Amino acid sequence: MLPHRLTPDITLRILQPHHAPELFKLVDRNRDDLRRRLPWLDNNTSEEDTLAFINSALRGFADNGAFTCGIWHNADLCGVIGFNTLDRANHSARVGYWLDAQHRGKGIMTACCRALVDHAFSELDLHRIVIAVATDNHASQAIPDRLGFTKEGIEREAEWLYDRFVDFTINVLLRPDAQAGR
Repeated sequence: MLPHRLTPDITLRILQPHHAPELFKLVDRNRDDLRRRLPWLDNNTSEEDTLAFINSALRGFADNGAFTCGIWHNADLCGVIGFNTLDRANHSARVGYWLDAQHRGKGIMTACCRALVDHAFSELDLHRIVIAVATDNHASQAIPDRLGFTKEGIEREAEWLYDRFVDFTINVLLRPDAQAGR
């Protein structure tokens, strides 16, 4: 699947160690914005931290095929998407993603999520894909809505975000529903 050109402008590539400087700059440029939604910013304060993240993701890929991709729009690294968890025994995965503020609203993340879902069902033989979104993150919630996911419920106080707990909407797409076009 990877690298995989989704459109003439969008490409997914598995993150590699040589991407660490560019990825760290992207995180740093978006730090204040990302901090509103993602709990790991305080643990990523240097290129070395970013490299450790990439190496950990590569170990996950080697161990069970769970991959983390950089998203390139034209020549610019603009975000990350991947499987936060890949549960082969239960044929399920949980997708996580984030995008540079300047690249939002262009359909980039929807295209990337669609590609991951298609790959999960067709190549990884998964049955269930989950996208958990903070209940107040309406822009991110629009992505699983557009892709036909079903809201299964609210995971209350699911994540500690620096100084408070955050609730998540649990969005699920089952392979039979995807195949039926629902």
